[in-house]
Amino acid sequence: MYKVLIVEDEAPSARKLKMLLGKIVEDFEVINILESIEECLEFFESGEQVDLIFMDIHLSDGNSFEVFDQMEVDTPIIFTTAFDQYAIKAFKQNSIDYLLKPINASDLEKSVEKFKKIYASDNSSNESINYELLGKMVAQQVSQEYKERFMVSYRDELRSIRVEDIAYIFAESKAVFIQVNDGKVYDINYTMDQVEKNLNPKKFFRINRKYIVQIDAIESVSWYSKTKLRVFTTPEIPTELFVPADKITKFKDWLNQ
Repeated sequence: MYKVLIVEDEAPSARKLKMLLGKIVEDFEVINILESIEECLEFFESGEQVDLIFMDIHLSDGNSFEVFDQMEVDTPIIFTTAFDQYAIKAFKQNSIDYLLKPINASDLEKSVEKFKKIYASDNSSNESINYELLGKMVAQQVSQEYKERFMVSYRDELRSIRVEDIAYIFAESKAVFIQVNDGKVYDINYTMDQVEKNLNPKKFFRINRKYIVQIDAIESVSWYSKTKLRVFTTPEIPTELFVPADKITKFKDWLNQ
């Protein structure tokens, strides 16, 4: 029987993960659910041993990587988060996998199988196998440097627009535009997909195929129906902007980062 620790500050997410594990594997026992960095430090200092940790990156009192700044943790970890920008940092720890929320049963099962394949074998070979896996995983990740400025043409001038001054980006008539906080609009020679890849996902969210919004430009969010959220921005978007049902959970997690 494998002893499992869940580190998750959102009770519904912790319950769902524990439920999924109960359905997927019979030899996992969740011995504890922790909600904070402080609780993690106390747990590890107690000397209690577990075989696997599922750890959310954003906790109630900070970033879970702070735990590893204060102590060494040898237990294999599967990180869980709503954001993918921490992948490289996660794999610098004793990480087996990196699951994006909302976690589905298929991805979880693959992570569990990966854990068993590595750690159910002879413990003496675990370290070398894990570092081999780590190298492969990191090699597959691209160290992303996000754009800080967009060069735009304005009349006879070239202007450099800071990303932090952009309220939202939108597509219209096969062109892409940036709406700046001061009310000005500029067209840019990018597709929406290209823009999205170049922006920090902590700051910008792709609401739909036509709009990407900056978190500080959001004035308010309200329920439009049971399956739709309406977003209000400053400067105001001239059309109604809705978060579709399949993005609501990820959008709320993004707002709550």
